Formats: sequence, structure tokens, C-alpha cells
Amino acid sequence: MTQFPSVNFTRTGKGLFSTEEILELMRGECDRARRYAYPLTLLRVCVDRLEQLGDLYGFESRERVLEEVGGVLCSVTRESDMLGCVVDSQFLALFPHTPTEAGRALAGRLTQAVARLSFHQGVAEVKITLSIGIAQREAGSSADLEELFAESAQALELAFAGGGNRAEVHSPPDSLLTSSSQAVPADLEQIGTMLDRMLSERVQEMFESMGQQVPDFGGHEQEVLALAVKKMEEERETLVSQHREEMDALSRRMEKLAEGLEITEEELRNALTRQGFDAGVASLYRTVQGLGTEEADRELKRAMMAKVFEANLELREKREEAG
Repeated sequence: MTQFPSVNFTRTGKGLFSTEEILELMRGECDRARRYAYPLTLLRVCVDRLEQLGDLYGFESRERVLEEVGGVLCSVTRESDMLGCVVDSQFLALFPHTPTEAGRALAGRLTQAVARLSFHQGVAEVKITLSIGIAQREAGSSADLEELFAESAQALELAFAGGGNRAEVHSPPDSLLTSSSQAVPADLEQIGTMLDRMLSERVQEMFESMGQQVPDFGGHEQEVLALAVKKMEEERETLVSQHREEMDALSRRMEKLAEGLEITEEELRNALTRQGFDAGVASLYRTVQGLGTEEADRELKRAMMAKVFEANLELREKREEAG
């Protein structure tokens, strides 16, 4: 058989096809699968950290690992399966009449078999793991080789991203959307049922806490609660509006009282001045109330009170005449 030029196996006869051979055989197999409606599975197999192994232990060790992995591939597959080695030391394996689950099981057997291999470099024992990308076509679907190649490469990237030593199956976006659209309504229905039950229980607790009998809403608890909340909001707005009007009225009254107080004090000052009494710098009200600090001026305070009384009478008479 023609040997793949970028990988120089130290032994031949391992059942691996060259790049040209594997591509031609796989393309023909895809055409037959499309014509006769049988499933196909493509595995893209890569040795994890192969380049690092070569850097640590030399090129010969790298080629030995590839040869051993190729031998394991041949041992776990059928004669009708197609195995080849492609660029970047990745193996391609096409399995006719093999659905997805069978391909996944095959990948599992392959990774387990390689994990049992033992490579010794001096005193060091090297463990080998594989990352595998799986692409598949079910019976009756179109089987385009280029699409399978691209999908297996995407699945292999997923396996790398997961840390290696695993197999990943490519999932078409359409199938993901379909499965999600089918799952979401069921989940939403379950959530809706749960919320309805919680709402009903909450309404029952509210009535019981008020010592009231729980009425039968006929499954319309949500509508009843919405109306109740709306009614409470309207009543709250009414109360707030009433309180605001009362506060405005009180504010206006306070302003009028303050104005009246200023006028009264000014009139009292004028009246005291006309009576020949000087209140000084102290407030009239403090003096009238006897809040002065001197105890000896009681007679003065009584005289002041009398004059204030007279001034008050005079002010009242003036207001009556003006009225």
C-alpha cells in the first residue's frame, strides 16, 4: 500500500490507507450510503500532546506512538472499515452501516485499548490518551464526505477543549434547536403549573390569616389577585392624595398664623410705645411671660402686663370698628 508521506512508519502492513486512497474510498462509500440509505460514522482520532511527547523523547518515540495507535485501530475495527492517516498525525476511520451509538461505543473501546498501552523511555513510563471527534449520517440522509470531515474536525476541537482523553459527537445546529424547542414548552408548562399551585396556596394562607373563609375562585386566583392589587393601589393613591391636601392646608394655616403673629407683635410694640413703655431688646413675649432674669422688677412686670392688656383691648376695639 502507498504510505502517507508525512508519517514514516517503521513497519508497514498495518492496514492504513494513504491520504489519496482513504479519500477515494470514503467518497465512494458516502455515495453508496446515500444511494442505499444506510448509516455512516466517521471518527477523527488524534493522540493527545503528541508534539510534546516528540519534543521530550525524540522523533522516534513519536513515530512509535503513532504506529502503536494505528495497530490498535486495526485491532478494534472490521475489515470492511476504512482506516487512514491524515495531516497533523490524525487518523480517519469510516464505518459503514454504523449508527451514532455504535460509533460512540467503538470510540470508547479505542480509547480504553490505547490507555492500556505502555511506553517506556528510560526510567519514564509514558501514558497515551486519545481525543476523538465523531460525525455521523443516519440512514436516508445525505452523506457528503466534505461535510463529514468538517463536522468530525469540529467534534475533535470539542474533545480538545474538554481536556482530551474523550470522544465528542458533532450535533447539527438544527437538531439542537429542534430539541430545545420541544423541551422548552414542556418545561414552561411544568413551571406554570407549579406557579399556579403556589399562588393558590398563598391566597388560601392570606384568607386564613384574616380569619376568613377561603372562597372558591374557580381557578381564577391570578385574575382575582390582580384586581385586588389594583384596588389596593387605587385606595393607596386616594389616601396619599388626601394626606397631601391636609398637609397643604396645615402649611397654609401655619403661614397665616406666622403672619398674624408678626402683625400682633408689631401692634403691641406700637401700643407700648404710645403708652410710654420701652420693652428694650428682650422679646415682648418673654417679658410678658416673666422669663426675665431679674427678680426685683416684679412691679415693672405687673405694669407691663397692665399696659399689654390695655393695648390688647385697644387693638380689639380698632378691629371691631374696622369690621
